[in-house]
Amino acid sequence: MPVENTEDQKPLQYPDAIDIPVLFRDGPGGRTRSEWRRKNHAAWIGTAFPSSDGWYLPTTTWRNILQAAVSVGRDISPWLDRPYYAVREIGARIAPLNAYLDLHDGDRLHEYNAGRRLTANVVLEHGTEASAFGAFSYRLGMTLAEWACRSLMGLGETWHIENSWPLGIQDPAAGTKPVKGQKNLRPDLWGRHHPEDRYWLIEAKGGDITPGKLDHGWNQLLGGCTVLHPHGLDHRIVLCGTAIKRGVGPRNDLFVIIRHDHHLGTQSGSLTPTGGTGPSPREPQSAEEALDEDDTGSALLDVARSHMLTYLALRALHDSALSRLQLVPVARDRGERRPAAGPLTLIEDDEATRERRAALAGRETSPNDANARAVGLDSFLAGRIPHTEVTLGISRQLYAACAELFRADRQIAERTPGLRAEHLPIDAAEDEREQWSTAARREYRERQEEARPLVQRRLREVFTTARDQPWEHRLADTPRFALAPAALEATTPETYLAVEADDLFRP
Repeated sequence: MPVENTEDQKPLQYPDAIDIPVLFRDGPGGRTRSEWRRKNHAAWIGTAFPSSDGWYLPTTTWRNILQAAVSVGRDISPWLDRPYYAVREIGARIAPLNAYLDLHDGDRLHEYNAGRRLTANVVLEHGTEASAFGAFSYRLGMTLAEWACRSLMGLGETWHIENSWPLGIQDPAAGTKPVKGQKNLRPDLWGRHHPEDRYWLIEAKGGDITPGKLDHGWNQLLGGCTVLHPHGLDHRIVLCGTAIKRGVGPRNDLFVIIRHDHHLGTQSGSLTPTGGTGPSPREPQSAEEALDEDDTGSALLDVARSHMLTYLALRALHDSALSRLQLVPVARDRGERRPAAGPLTLIEDDEATRERRAALAGRETSPNDANARAVGLDSFLAGRIPHTEVTLGISRQLYAACAELFRADRQIAERTPGLRAEHLPIDAAEDEREQWSTAARREYRERQEEARPLVQRRLREVFTTARDQPWEHRLADTPRFALAPAALEATTPETYLAVEADDLFRP
C-alpha cells in the first residue's frame, strides 16, 4: 500500500472528480472485465508505487486527465517552426477525449471516492468506424498512461522513445531496416522516477484491450530492455492498458491495467528481472518544486522542454489577430497539493490564492500585475485553447526560460540539414527519406547535448532575472488581468490549467 496520508482521506467534492479502477500485477493475467466492479478495491493513498499488487480505486479529477493529455511525450520544438501548430496539437489531444467519453454513477467504495466513473458515450458506440475507434484508443492509452505514471506513482516528465533514450543512449536499431519477418520492438515512453532513482520504460495501450495486445506491449518493453541492459542501467518496465469497450452501459467502466517489472542493470544484457514490486518511496517532489535549488539549470532545461508545447501555443495566441491571453493571479506559496490531485494543486484547496485574490479585489485601484505582486500573487500568462474548453498558462519565469530554450533549439535546427520534411528531396525514395530524416534527428540530438551546458547556464540566468520583470518586458501588448476566472482551476509551481465548469460532462 502507498504511504498513508489521513488528511487526503476526505471526500473529493470537486465537480470534476472521477474514480478510475486500477489493477496492478507483476505477471501475465487472465480475465479482468468481471472484476473491475468488485467491492474489494483497495484505497489509494499517497503518490507512490504500490508495495502490493491488486485492485485499487483512486479518485482523480478531469483536470488531471487533461493535464496528462497535454503533457505526455513532448519535445516537439524542432518541428514546430509555426507556433500555431502547437495550438492544433493540443486540440488534437483533447478533442477525442471530449468526443467519446462520458460519466455515469458508480459505487463509492471509500470515503474519498466521487461516485462517478468514465465510460464510453453513445457516439463512440454508434458513430465511429473501427479506424476512428483505433485513433481514439491510441490517444486514450497515451493519456491514461501519463496520468497513471505521474499522478498516481510520482514519475517525472515523460519523453517519446522515438525521439530520445535515457542518458542519450543510442538505439542500435535506429535508422536501420528490420530483418525480414521481424520488427524492432520498442515501447512508447521513458521517464525518470527520482524517489526511486530509476528510469522507467512505459508502453501504452488503449481501447478494447485483449490479452494479445497486452502481450505485444510487454514484448515492446522487453525490446526496450535490450537497448538499456548493455549499459548497465537499472530500470522499471511498466505496461499501462486503458480498457474501454464501445458499448454504453453501467458495466463498461473505463479501467487501467498496469503490469510491471524491475530490471537490474547488467553488463551481460540478461533479461532476468529482479522480480516483484519496488519499495514505496516517500512522497515525491516534482522537478518544478525544486527549481529554486537547481543551480546548474539541468532540471530547469528539462522542465522548460517539457512545457514547450504550452509555450508555443501561448506565443501563437499572442500573435493572433484576436488575442485570447490573460494574466491570472496565483499565490507563489500556495498550499501543498493533495495526493489525489497528483501534480496539480487545485485552487479549491489553495486558501492562500483565494484570500489574496479577495484582498486584491477589495483595493480601490483596479487590479493589475503590479498590485497583485504587492499582495503576494504572481501573474501567470494564460490563454484558452481554441475549440477546447481548456485554458493553459505558465509563469513569467518559465515563459522566459521556454523562450530562451526555443531560441537555442531553433538555432541548432537551422544548422541541421534535413531535420524538417520540407528540406528533404521530393524525388527521393521513401526509404531514403526516412534514413536521411533519422540521421538528421540524431545529429540534432547530438548538437543539443553538446550545447546543453551553455543552454543550462543561460536558462538559469533568464529564469532568475525574469522573477522581477513585468510582463511588458516580454509581450508587446499587456493582456487583460483576470482576477477571478469563472472556471475550475489548478496549478503546478510553474503552470496553470483551468476548465469551464459548464463544459464538463453532461447527463
